[in-house]
Amino acid sequence: MSPGAPVVVLEGVRARDGAGEVGRPRGGLSGLSLALGPGVHAVLGAPEDGTLALAEVLAGRAAPLAGRVLVAGRDPCRSAATRAQIGVLAATPELPDGASVASFMSVALRARGAPASGAAALLEPLGVAPLLARSTASLSFSEARAVELSLALGVPRPLLLCLVEPFADVAVPSPEPVRERLRALAAAGACVVLVTSSTADASALADRIHVLDRGVIARTEPGAGDRLAAAPGAAPPGVGRPEVEIHVLVHERAPDAPGARALAAALASAPAVRAGAWEQGPAEASSTLRIRAADREAAALAILDAAAREDVTLIAISSPPPSMHDVRAATALHLAAVRSRRPFGAPAVEGAAPLPGAPEGPFAVAAFDAPAPLVPAAPLSRPSDGPSAPAGVPLSAHGDAAAGGRIGADPPGADGSPHAAETGRHDGG
Repeated sequence: MSPGAPVVVLEGVRARDGAGEVGRPRGGLSGLSLALGPGVHAVLGAPEDGTLALAEVLAGRAAPLAGRVLVAGRDPCRSAATRAQIGVLAATPELPDGASVASFMSVALRARGAPASGAAALLEPLGVAPLLARSTASLSFSEARAVELSLALGVPRPLLLCLVEPFADVAVPSPEPVRERLRALAAAGACVVLVTSSTADASALADRIHVLDRGVIARTEPGAGDRLAAAPGAAPPGVGRPEVEIHVLVHERAPDAPGARALAAALASAPAVRAGAWEQGPAEASSTLRIRAADREAAALAILDAAAREDVTLIAISSPPPSMHDVRAATALHLAAVRSRRPFGAPAVEGAAPLPGAPEGPFAVAAFDAPAPLVPAAPLSRPSDGPSAPAGVPLSAHGDAAAGGRIGADPPGADGSPHAAETGRHDGG
């Protein structure tokens, strides 16, 4: 392989995975073409986008229905020598039943031409050497994946590492040794492909992030989380910018002292804030305010100004990694700008309701890990839509609940359904 040549090449690949019920596909690839050189590449998407199908053809475990896959110039499905230089972590463990971890590792190492006694050297850097004494049947799902990850990272002179969610459901004490090993292998010339639905994992490690959208690569971005939630091209006229999310932790000093409620009311009329929701905590504790805005810096300044005016004590202001909803919304704007097509998530049937994340209609609010259900955010009223809530007005006048409220909630529609954007847990896209 000549210097500078891509390690992995996919040309017009069509494929389907077998991850659904009774071997039915969950997703597939639709004429995917891609060239990947040495370094760390994250393929960001859900199984329904074809991530599992991509992992299967890259690992040489399945042949594509059409097109071709080359790793260092050879088809991994037909070349055992090439597969021997590919480290694989599948979506589900594939350890044999009835064997001990030590015996299984010994067989795997002998097949590589390595000493059978080197099993402990593979497991120890990840902190999972005690698993050697266990039987494979006794391992949990995450423990079995930890064993398989150690084998993948220990492939001698690897050409490619194809790892499905290497930082999720893997029983390693710390992810840092895994990250260090992957960076070292990439620096030595390997192509590392992280197949993931986590924007945080993708942006923390990858040199390049490839957004997989229903079987094709829709976008490629540098490994920076901020860019994932931004459309790389100019959006068409009339289409809004994707929103960013900011979390504000507020100290509740006393029942009668200004807190998250007062801050939320003050931000209701701030032009920099588009939407928000708050969750009231008990006195002498903390509450959480979550807002959506087009510009992170402008929204942060608005928060600080409102907190100073209302005498609210802030504990922290943070911006979480973008969710898959954010990435899909930004990708939809990009696709609408670069080519004429039905926007992502737009209804296929005329008159159907838009899906969350579509460029037309409200953007979905990202999922939150909160101890109690969060009232969904709704678009703020603007002068063109009607009067906005003045600063300091209690949110009960705008439909807040006892344990939280919204910023600028619109009244229900004629059919009684709310106009608020949806919320939900992120479950892998």
